[in-house]
Order: sequence, then structure tokens, then C-alpha cells
Amino acid sequence: MSPSYAQFAVPDSVSDDLAYQISVSFLVRTRRQSGLIFFVGADASVDVSNRTFMTVELSEVGVVSKMKLGDEIQTNVLPGMVADGLQHFVYISRNHSSLQIQLDDTSMFYEINYSLPLVPDVVYVGGMPSKNTRRRRDTRTDAVDQFSGTLQDFKLRDIRLQSFPLNSTDEDGSPAPSVLLPINLFNVDIDEQSDDMCQLLQPCENNATCHTEFYNKYR
Repeated sequence: MSPSYAQFAVPDSVSDDLAYQISVSFLVRTRRQSGLIFFVGADASVDVSNRTFMTVELSEVGVVSKMKLGDEIQTNVLPGMVADGLQHFVYISRNHSSLQIQLDDTSMFYEINYSLPLVPDVVYVGGMPSKNTRRRRDTRTDAVDQFSGTLQDFKLRDIRLQSFPLNSTDEDGSPAPSVLLPINLFNVDIDEQSDDMCQLLQPCENNATCHTEFYNKYR
């Protein structure tokens, strides 16, 4: 599967703030319980030994956050199923040595160790460039599949990360939070779309008719 991702530049106004405190929230809808959803960290020009990052991923065990803020990658998991085609709320917050992961109404806290501040040079949402194999090995201890699904209301602290320009006000008419648009967009579509499962699987026999349904499901 071709990689899909939105790449954002971290605004200078919040770069220093993210070094020890960061929060990410979004709505996700998918039928694949695997994939890299979010990456924030130093770019590839930084020496590997000092490269720092934070990720949010889906795996078979639940919602995963990985951090490299020193010599080793720390992995924390909140068990839970996301791949049911329904919309789920995910929230991750780091405050110095405390990490919170929330999935819908379930939340857990974890203790993390750090010797280096997070250096937030770049943000990826929905995946990362697959050609950068060196970085992919640095950011994960295990292989992570390409994320496939929809992401909505993605926020980094008080900044809304939008793949496409949208309305400048919230639904209640109040001014929307600060909006950041990507500097690079690859294989990302607006609105909710599914792969053509009828064409891909061709499951019909005996003159039956196939209809693709959201998300990546057929009837």
C-alpha cells in the first residue's frame, strides 16, 4: 500500500513549549487495528543518538505511544479495540514525566523517563514517508502497517492540524482555534472515502450485486 501522510512544520511559537509538555487529540474511524497515526520529533539531519520523537500508533493490543527522550524507546499501551468502523476519540498528553493515554471514556497514566527535551522539528499525521527507511527503523521497535481510515478534528495542543482549508469558525459560530495547514500532502483525500472493496475482492457469484460500504466493507 502506498504511504499516505500530511507533513506539518512546527510553528516557532509553540516549539519550545512542546519540549516537555505536549497533547494530541483526534477522532479516528478505521477497520484496520494497525498503523502510525502521529509523529512529532527531530528531523533526519539530527544525529541518531540525540534524535527525539513521540508517536501515536494503533496496534493489535490497543493505542500505543512510543517516545525516545534519551537512549531507549519507551512504549506505553492503552488496551482497546478501534477497528470496528465506528468513530473513536483518542487523547494523548505528556507533562514532563507523566503520560496520559485516553481512548473514548477509558484513560490510563504512565510514568516516563527522559534525559533530553523533545525537539519538535516536524509533524506527520496519518503516516510517514516510506522511502525514509532509516527514520522508520529509528521510530519503531516493530514494523507498523500503513494507517488506513479517517482522522478528524486533529489537534496539537490548541492548534488544529488540517489537511485542507476549511471554515474559519466553529459550529457554534465562535472563532476557531489556530489552524496549521500541511507543507506536504501525499495520498490524503478529503471527506470519508473507502477503497472499492467490490473491485478489489470481487466476492460476487451467481449474478449477485456488490456494494462498497464505509469503511472498507462490502455488502
